[in-house]
Amino acid sequence: MEKPHISKDNRILIERTLANKEIGKGIETQVNQLLLLNAGKRTREFLFFGCLYAMGSLIVFLSNGILPLTLIGILFMGVALNSLAIFIHEGLHGLLANRWRLNHLLSFLVGLPTMVSATAYYTTHLNHHYELGRKLDYGTYRQHTRKPVFIWLAYFFQLTLGSFIYISLIPFLGFKSASRKSRLVIIAEYCVIITIFTIFFTYVATSTVLLYWFYPMLIMNMLTNIRGLASHALGDQENIYLSSRTVKGSKLISVLFMNENYHLEHHIFPRTPSYNLPAMHGLIWNRLPEAIYADSYGHFLFNLLKSALKQDLNPMGVVHPKSEVSI
Repeated sequence: MEKPHISKDNRILIERTLANKEIGKGIETQVNQLLLLNAGKRTREFLFFGCLYAMGSLIVFLSNGILPLTLIGILFMGVALNSLAIFIHEGLHGLLANRWRLNHLLSFLVGLPTMVSATAYYTTHLNHHYELGRKLDYGTYRQHTRKPVFIWLAYFFQLTLGSFIYISLIPFLGFKSASRKSRLVIIAEYCVIITIFTIFFTYVATSTVLLYWFYPMLIMNMLTNIRGLASHALGDQENIYLSSRTVKGSKLISVLFMNENYHLEHHIFPRTPSYNLPAMHGLIWNRLPEAIYADSYGHFLFNLLKSALKQDLNPMGVVHPKSEVSI
């Protein structure tokens, strides 16, 4: 991955800089502290989800074909695989390690089990942050079609098949936007990925592939899709405060989603490591002039359904934290 070179005239960068100044006035020291990486916290995250996958695989191995136990094991492994999508996202922002090359290596390794090239994903995600709501952003949809029915269809497919569709498209979208150097890295990464999975599918029994990889990937797909859709659906991409959603949720959800439910905070301060997002939320929330918010992912999905039935594409869950009681 190449370090980003973003024009100073970039609209999103200008809006984010102004938002940083507006929100961070008087609390600059606290904000800067929350941007620091903590290797111990990151290592504990890796160990936690690694142990969760190991526990799930052990349950499946010892289940002796007992369906409830097998399903519990698959669920554990799926939740663990879901963390890989968040770890690679952290890596795209340089938040897995201070050293750029080590960060890239870790990003590639966590993307490998899900067939994702870190460099290809990095290119598309850079566009998502700095071209949000524009042609090169494929994480939102209104800029690609003016017909509401197609936007709602896009939301439906993101909710049901989003991860699998995106994994299939990342090589092409990333390659299209990447520099010449990055294109070579993308090709090299996919050569490694294809080689490893060819060996995996050739020499590992189909039943093992299904139990320990494919079925957990279905769980990962569901969790990633819900989290991803809630992040930006029914927002206003022309307003940095209404372009991304904060979902409060329970402590368990925050742990399992590595605090990516605080997505507005992430877009305003993208250099915040996931383990510091709750603290960033607590620090800046009451300073936000407006935001889109949901009490939980269930609450978000319920209101999304209501909006879908009305064909209402207006921003959903708008709140005004600065002038309201703290959430």
